[in-house]
Amino acid sequence: MSARARITSLLAAALLALAPAAASAAVPTGYNPDGLPVASCFWTGPFTTDNPKTNQGFPGSEITYWGAKFATPPGARVILHGEYAHARFQSLAAYIDNGTGTNSLPDYRTRPDPGSVNPFIEGHRRDLPNRSYTVTVRGTAVPAHPAPNTLYAIPDPAGDSYQDILYRVYVPDRGRNRLGGEPLPTPELRLADGTVLRGQAMCDALNANHAYASQNLPLPAYNSYVNWPGKDPATNPARPHFSFEKFFSLAYSLSFYKTAAEHAAADPTPVGTFYNNPDARYMTGTYSFRYGPLLAIRGRLPTVPRTHAGEKIMRAGQLREWDMCVEESLAATRTHGCLYDEQLPLGPARQYVIVVGKANRRPANATWRCGVAWLPADPAGDGAGRPGIGTLISRNVTPDPDFTRSSWSITEPNTAGQVMGNYLPRGTYIGRQAFEAKGCPFHW
Repeated sequence: MSARARITSLLAAALLALAPAAASAAVPTGYNPDGLPVASCFWTGPFTTDNPKTNQGFPGSEITYWGAKFATPPGARVILHGEYAHARFQSLAAYIDNGTGTNSLPDYRTRPDPGSVNPFIEGHRRDLPNRSYTVTVRGTAVPAHPAPNTLYAIPDPAGDSYQDILYRVYVPDRGRNRLGGEPLPTPELRLADGTVLRGQAMCDALNANHAYASQNLPLPAYNSYVNWPGKDPATNPARPHFSFEKFFSLAYSLSFYKTAAEHAAADPTPVGTFYNNPDARYMTGTYSFRYGPLLAIRGRLPTVPRTHAGEKIMRAGQLREWDMCVEESLAATRTHGCLYDEQLPLGPARQYVIVVGKANRRPANATWRCGVAWLPADPAGDGAGRPGIGTLISRNVTPDPDFTRSSWSITEPNTAGQVMGNYLPRGTYIGRQAFEAKGCPFHW
């Protein structure tokens, strides 16, 4: 077998390995082969960056996730009774295959119950006690005219019978827990004959389980890309001039490891994976400290509603939330740490400077007082034996329809600068002394 054929075979095996753990009607209710944390017989989680078992799939450190895998009986539906979180953003989303998002119900499209108020709507109070909602989860494809407060979660077409949903909470208000101070949505199962089941009886009828698989590219496949013919395995796919590119798909991201001609020929058709948030778009870039001991990221931050201090009114913003995270590689998909929008010191035109580096290389002026945000690099690097390499990922969550400078507006590769302008984060490798020479306050 040729080297190219072997790599193609490894990729095919890798894509199969990214699929969720095998689940069929024979799986026992409550099946949890990896010993994941569970919140109930229905909900798996929390998925967080500080638990090694759940730090996978490039999560955000300011975000918490809970999942549910279940098989709805014919004619039945799952009903979720929830309370809006005290947080920046919340959503329910449905997935198939290797964590590809198919449908979402974000907070602003979730209508409140009678007598309650949706605190995520611009101008609404965020601190009112009456904040309940009800959502129906149906096991069908999204119709031409979706019903209100309905999440359409189809069983995975790859062959198993399970629906797969995630509940997300972004940036809980200060002093609140990961759920934003409210409980997880409470599920009930309404059978075709009108019978309502709750608790363990419901989970038994749904064959609910906790079989979430690792979201990593197997190491042999990853190493095949790192060692792509004609590329330097010490740095691949990092480049001397760091840049961000929109995430289109796993296959397109893997083309960065290949030759320039092969990358140019790659198909950029968008396909989500790694349990992507359907209400976010992602920018990614790989860095290597072979090109410099520090990486300075500069850009203009879109406006966002400030919420962390428990502000009473939901304000408008060009984005609902923005962050930047230090990640490992496709072989590990662990998150080392993130900064979200309210954690950045900003200049007069909302300009920011973020410096990424090993902990022992932090410049003296990488402080809030000096106008610089510090984002420590992962000591494990790519998590696969290369400590000097890592990945940066930046989320753009739910843009205002009139804001056209976000990653949502990028539809073709190599157009990020043209589309985003000075809202595009740009990176420069620099030495520690050279960075400190720019003073405090920091001046580029």
